[in-house]
Amino acid sequence: MIAIGDVSRTLADEAYSRIREAMHSGQLKPGHKLRFSDLQELTDTSVTPVREALARLTAEGFTELEGHRGYRVAPVSSTDLWDIVRNRQRLESEALSLSIQHGDDHWEAQLVTAHHLLARMDRERADLPTAADEQWEKRHQAFHEALIAGCQSKVLLGFCGQLYARANRYRRLSVTVPDIPRDVRTEHRLIFEAAIERDAVTATELLRDHFERTALMVDEILRHRW
Repeated sequence: MIAIGDVSRTLADEAYSRIREAMHSGQLKPGHKLRFSDLQELTDTSVTPVREALARLTAEGFTELEGHRGYRVAPVSSTDLWDIVRNRQRLESEALSLSIQHGDDHWEAQLVTAHHLLARMDRERADLPTAADEQWEKRHQAFHEALIAGCQSKVLLGFCGQLYARANRYRRLSVTVPDIPRDVRTEHRLIFEAAIERDAVTATELLRDHFERTALMVDEILRHRW
């Protein structure tokens, strides 16, 4: 038997996932005013799970509460982008360095598998070049998680996960500009190879540069489109 509290938690988790995905996909754009009736329809739930989801999204920086005027999707800005990226460069570089130092055979095996799966897919959808393939997105996240999984710090992994989620909101904007030349597959391969070879200096430098390249592309979009 499933407890009432567990059902409520599950509904709130589902509402959270659907609302955040709508923001990632562009269905709910930065600054968009969020109405409970619309979100109930989007998530197919009652007002309580939606309210809980919004509280969680606001704590994570995805939505904002505007006093008595309700919620809106958090706006995007160059300042926020670089704040996220700089902290991600610091924390994930440390996590990757620790993973290379402490990672065992199991860590290596997970990383090899994650990179192999990611390398076998294109980021953009074949039928719509300005949209990201959601399966690629899942494999991309799995790869970056595998890189740092051996760091032996749940606290550090937690912070890295929060920053990944916030950076991902910005990173998805870069796929809308397919004409900018960039070989992301090679960037991932070089990071992977340095990590497997236990070269922490090269791996962390490549990882920071990987984040920097994405941020520069997104910043250009922000300055011209938002």
